[in-house]
Amino acid sequence: MKFVIESIGLTVAGGKELAVDLMTRLAGHIEHRFTFVAPDLDSYKAISGSNTCKIMCKKPSGLLRRSLLLNRMLPRICREERADALLCLGNFPPSNPPCPTVVLLHNPWMVYRDPVAERRRTIREKLIRVFGTHIYRDLPSRVAVITQTSVMKDRLCGRYGIDPARVAVIPNTFSVERMGESEAPPPSNRNERTRGFIFLCLCRYYAHKNIDIILDAVKKLSKYTCRRAQCFITITPHQHPGARRLLEELESSEYGSMIQNIGPIPNQRLPEVYRSANALIFPTLLESYSRTYLEAMHFGLPILTSDRDFARHLCQDAALYFDPLDADSLAKAMARLMEDQDLSWRLAENGRRVLAQVPTWDEIASRFVEVLERVARGQLAVSGESDSPHASDYARIV
Repeated sequence: MKFVIESIGLTVAGGKELAVDLMTRLAGHIEHRFTFVAPDLDSYKAISGSNTCKIMCKKPSGLLRRSLLLNRMLPRICREERADALLCLGNFPPSNPPCPTVVLLHNPWMVYRDPVAERRRTIREKLIRVFGTHIYRDLPSRVAVITQTSVMKDRLCGRYGIDPARVAVIPNTFSVERMGESEAPPPSNRNERTRGFIFLCLCRYYAHKNIDIILDAVKKLSKYTCRRAQCFITITPHQHPGARRLLEELESSEYGSMIQNIGPIPNQRLPEVYRSANALIFPTLLESYSRTYLEAMHFGLPILTSDRDFARHLCQDAALYFDPLDADSLAKAMARLMEDQDLSWRLAENGRRVLAQVPTWDEIASRFVEVLERVARGQLAVSGESDSPHASDYARIV
């Protein structure tokens, strides 16, 4: 069969890494032919295979440009390639799909509503959700959907009335090859004598990531512990208006020294950064999935994260949960982890157990191929699994 795989808008962060890793494994399915329609970036150019061809596009300069690529160029490519099915990795299918289509939904704004995060959104972010809401309220009949967790699937079907049989659950994962070996000192001992307890908040600045609460939490931390702490964040001013405001506030705050911005981390430096930390802190308000949880587990880091359904579903008993809207709740959780070494060890060990259930990229790619084959044959009922929210998403595909 011939499949077209589109990732036009996935140029940064986890979306890009997901697309590159998946496309790389799809190239190994030599029983099919793949045409990759991807951004003109080196990581996409490096993908190769005798059964693949690549159509590289300049990064869309705006939402209108991206819409034109999705709704005009992509259907033309599908017709020229005589595609049996189309896979859109960037959340949205064409409004009039040229062939049976599968769309991977990983934008949490399509299914979550959070008033705090919504107040921080840019106009562009608001327009994307308006566009996406319109698409999913009247999802074209030729389109099936993939989500990365059953939590996301249940929210999608409940909000838009989509038949659960049209939605398959295929988890994300991370690249063990890129992360390297996980050998490292116990997380409670790393660098603490010289720099204090190191929390790592590894993410870009988006409205829903809720990074600002960390500054409010460190202001309260001394009420609960006398031990020294520092938090590394990884943002730049151009990522979001809120990022500029936060960095300016850190410069003027007496607590600014407790939060060090080390900027975006290249892939090759990720292992080094994880090994330098004592714990991961992730105060996000909404997610569809996050590789960061899995990477932290890989390096034996205990996790502090939001008490939300997506986080509990992914981390299970490998995290200490707090109210992401309450800085005092976060400060107490930070202090508890700093003071209780046994807790850190238990969370790290639980993380290794959770990680052992995670599928490989080869398994995930095979599941994508199965869904594409079904859709190409006209079988839009792509989900044959139980829809129970208590079923393990990992167990569903292995």
